[in-house]
Amino acid sequence: MQRRTSAALLLISCAAALLSQVRPLPQDQGLLLELSGRPVDPLGWLQGQWQRAWRDCRNVRALAEGSAAWTEARQSLARYSPPASLGARPVQLLAWGGEATPWLLAEVVWDPPARAAPGPQAALDPAIVPLARQGGMLQVQAAGVWSGDTGPWFAPVFIRRYLAQRLPGVPTALLHCLEPQRVGRRP
Repeated sequence: MQRRTSAALLLISCAAALLSQVRPLPQDQGLLLELSGRPVDPLGWLQGQWQRAWRDCRNVRALAEGSAAWTEARQSLARYSPPASLGARPVQLLAWGGEATPWLLAEVVWDPPARAAPGPQAALDPAIVPLARQGGMLQVQAAGVWSGDTGPWFAPVFIRRYLAQRLPGVPTALLHCLEPQRVGRRP
């Protein structure tokens, strides 16, 4: 009996110690937990695991570097915000749809522009750039470009939600199949 009581007290003590380190932290975008003074997004992580388990990527293709679609996307990206965008270098390029590829999601890093004029030239942050085929050409969908740090939020889920809100026409399957490699994470 004493052994069970000791085990129960030990378990209660451990749970109390753990709970003293965890505090709910309500935010505009949802609920974070503060764990030992550091905000974390366990709900975003769980949602990301759920999306990964149930997503359907059959209509989503990863385009190969050097393919015609990759080259066309890189040219569209370079035209987006020159001169800084001239160094567009896709890290990954996902396409949804048939050969016409009506929607693309590009994760892009930007090589620094060649110095044309004296003075500092700001490099662009890595970005997720949606592109859609309009009038036969791929066009950057500026309303949905994501760039920057997602802070304590779980990056894939945060970025997918942002894109869905800003561009309701983006296929859900394309969003759920996006796994950012460099965007949204702190350096």
